[in-house]
Amino acid sequence: MADIAIRRAHEGDIPSVEHVLREGKAAIAELGISQWQHGTYPNHEDVARDVAQGHCYLAEDETGAALGTIALSFDGDPTYDAIDGAWLTQTTSANARYATIHRTAVDRAAARRGVMSALFAEAERLSRAAGCESMRADTHPGNTPMRGLLERKGFTACGTILLTRDDPDPVRVAYEKVL
Repeated sequence: MADIAIRRAHEGDIPSVEHVLREGKAAIAELGISQWQHGTYPNHEDVARDVAQGHCYLAEDETGAALGTIALSFDGDPTYDAIDGAWLTQTTSANARYATIHRTAVDRAAARRGVMSALFAEAERLSRAAGCESMRADTHPGNTPMRGLLERKGFTACGTILLTRDDPDPVRVAYEKVL
């Protein structure tokens, strides 16, 4: 897709980010995947926190319409400290030298138009610029579209982690890409 602009989201973008996340949640449900289907995660508080901390990015088309979103953090993720497997790099959340990708989604009207690839490319650019040695992400074992994207983008499945938030299906496949 031509003319995708990616920028850090601001407070006024919260409704657009929430819309894109609802679209992603619905698309996952249509695939029969339980990820994001229990409770309210991701919710307004998650998005507002991501925006306030500067972690939320928004992809837009040339008209300014929201196409996709990604949360990118350089703060480490304590959930990743306990992995059934092994990370490619040796760092913990206490001294994180990795970027973490969470809460990614694309508006269903923009699906299969390169939006998520553009978001991942920007996340990698930002991670390299921040001096990160790797990027980490996780997804539900049944989320084969996201697992395929991660692998196409050079991520390696490293094992499984357990979510710390309340989720009846807490196992996630953990991925890492060395930069």
